[in-house]
Amino acid sequence: MPIDPLACPGVCNRRARRAWEEYDQAVIDHAEAMDIYVEKHSMYRAAFAVWHPPLASPPIEPREPARPEPPAMQVFRANPVWCRRCPRAIRGALYQINETAAVLYADITGHRSAVITGPNAGRKPLNPTEVIELLDNVYGDLVEVAGYWAEARGHPFRPLPSRGSHARNITISYLLGELDNILLHPGSVEFGGKVLHWERKLLNMAKADPASRRSPIRCPRCRDRELYREDDGYFKCRSCERLLTQEEHDDYYADEVDEYDHEQEAHVS
Repeated sequence: MPIDPLACPGVCNRRARRAWEEYDQAVIDHAEAMDIYVEKHSMYRAAFAVWHPPLASPPIEPREPARPEPPAMQVFRANPVWCRRCPRAIRGALYQINETAAVLYADITGHRSAVITGPNAGRKPLNPTEVIELLDNVYGDLVEVAGYWAEARGHPFRPLPSRGSHARNITISYLLGELDNILLHPGSVEFGGKVLHWERKLLNMAKADPASRRSPIRCPRCRDRELYREDDGYFKCRSCERLLTQEEHDDYYADEVDEYDHEQEAHVS
């Protein structure tokens, strides 16, 4: 049975969903055990009816199986589609997808600098074909959502035909800018699930490489590209120690993409 018709579909209820799945299976197992118990108890009553001293000890009455108890853990409700916490997780995952994809692509093309990579002992070399295929699949899913959303909202955004880092940056920047509205749509459940799925796939392929914590944008204070995601979710510049929230970081990220686009247009003209 569903844990709650109004339950948030995000990771916040992962443990609750697992608990209810286990409860559902326990209910099935209990029903089967009750069938066996009823049969054994019928046999017990028949045997007890004919028992009398000085016959051997009376037959042992079978024990009725205990009925499973429904899970008592908290279920986080959607408002209206997601809870308050899951949109932040999806936003963080969307950004993580972009930075990890950049690290993986740089890894297979040999463009990562020694400053970024550092010691690499014991790390299995990546298969370029597998990386490209995974990045293509990720981009394909993201650009499909971005294209549908832009068309529905009448936005000028048009996905680029190429699947390089620039196309990915533009697509993710657009999705980040529209994410609050996207996650209000009932159809965003599949999108949010895919984002979290791709984040796990990419991080697993990257083997939690420390370089995947590095942001591609410049620090708004010192202009160095030394922003790294900390364990608490903030971005910290290792040059001037400036701190940015995820939202602030996303705003600066979108600004840099727009600035790059303007430079490219000016160069073409």
